[in-house]
Amino acid sequence: MNSAKKIILLFFIVLGMTLPVLVYGAEHGGLGSGAIESFRPMSASQQAAQVAAGLYIKPAYMLITVLLIAVLAGQPARPMRALFWGLIAFLIGETFCAVNFIVYRHQSLVSEYLHSYGMVLAFGLLTYSLLDVLDLRLHPSAHPVLSRQIALFSIPMTAILAFLPLTVSTAPTDYQTDLFGVSYSYARFGFYQWYESRLLPWIALACMAFAWAALWTRQKAPIPPVTKMFFSAGVGALGFAIFRVTLGALYAQDLVWFEFWEELTELMMVVSVTFILWQYQPELFAFLRLRRRSDS
Repeated sequence: MNSAKKIILLFFIVLGMTLPVLVYGAEHGGLGSGAIESFRPMSASQQAAQVAAGLYIKPAYMLITVLLIAVLAGQPARPMRALFWGLIAFLIGETFCAVNFIVYRHQSLVSEYLHSYGMVLAFGLLTYSLLDVLDLRLHPSAHPVLSRQIALFSIPMTAILAFLPLTVSTAPTDYQTDLFGVSYSYARFGFYQWYESRLLPWIALACMAFAWAALWTRQKAPIPPVTKMFFSAGVGALGFAIFRVTLGALYAQDLVWFEFWEELTELMMVVSVTFILWQYQPELFAFLRLRRRSDS
């Protein structure tokens, strides 16, 4: 990627990060209040779940992510580069999440928003990496007509899913609680829910439309890279929206389980990526075998 493309990409990343804040702030006169007044007690099991999520599960998958970033650094293959940057976006987002958890106790709108934005970027880049792997494994260029037909069908089918979060009713929830004697809080502020269930689905629809249009206008060409790029961006926005909306619907009144299952599924995702790399690119982890031999 040349310098001009990098600058354009960086511009859109920054624009995508700042525009939602500006739009919501203009419509609502700000991002909303971070003050939380209501109080709800937690059971011992709920407190244990929060401690496990914040002090054990999150550090575990962040350390694994750092390891994966280290082994992927400098890899020339395009799927590896996309995965590398996706994991960096994921790690940055989770760092802001940890700051919000440890320092602000879930009351920082900015930290949580940057966490969400990092997750959206990560979802999109991981999707792009997966599509690149499918390109290498399935060789769609050998069957261009069939590949185009599948893509022309799959893109609108995926786009339909964007209406799932758009039809969900939003209801901000926040409350104070005690976490083994320490004051703690949970919050699903209006800005979060607007971003997840309103803005991201529309962004996904726009990306899917661009992806489909780019494919449709090139009747005899194979699937163009721009289609894959916009489709991946759309899946990133839509995937995170559905993920958050689902957890919000399941645990609207018990946000501790929202937190717990979000952390656990993120650990599962990172472990799954590690397992796949271990199975198909074992040479990336050769240093572990060398260290084991030196220890023996």
